[in-house]
Amino acid sequence: MSERPPPLPVEPPGRAPWHHPQANRRIVLAGREVHYRFERRARRTLGLRVGPQGLQVHAPRQAPWSWVEDLLQRKAAWVLAHLQRQAQRPRPSWPEPTPALLQQARRDLTERVAHWAPRLQVQPARLRLSSARTRWGSASSRGTISLNWRLLILPEPLRDYVVVHELAHLREMHHGPAFWALVASVLPDHAARRAALRQWPLG
Repeated sequence: MSERPPPLPVEPPGRAPWHHPQANRRIVLAGREVHYRFERRARRTLGLRVGPQGLQVHAPRQAPWSWVEDLLQRKAAWVLAHLQRQAQRPRPSWPEPTPALLQQARRDLTERVAHWAPRLQVQPARLRLSSARTRWGSASSRGTISLNWRLLILPEPLRDYVVVHELAHLREMHHGPAFWALVASVLPDHAARRAALRQWPLG
């Protein structure tokens, strides 16, 4: 008889979302220090996104740093309000990864991979269990997919979204239109599942 995953309790909010787990920049907004993830992309405007993990900033490739910081200061009230809202939300406290729980996670995820791989016309070389606190999964060019054991706790539609996402990377190692078209071919509601997944922060 397999061990049932324990119920997911909640704990008071800690440093998140003021300290993004992949933060590479820091700024003081209205007296509050915010550590955020910064990336440059092929875009024309500054993109701000606040989620359970914190603030992400996407800037045009050639944008001067002074311009980025000036816009962040102008948007300080918006950023702080959304970060405060995230900080007040209950956050999951994940169970300890007992041997029985890890065994169940491997069995469940192996079944989900076997279900979705033929539909995407891929065959992973290896499935690895991950304990990462910043991502649900990853895929390598050698055909290995890594899936977080905590996926066992999530509702099955979200678990399947992560499995499909990583399997799709075995054909399309990017997040361009071809990748999302492949995901949509088996999960037409992938955008809704992806949005729901953000409600389950790892960090």
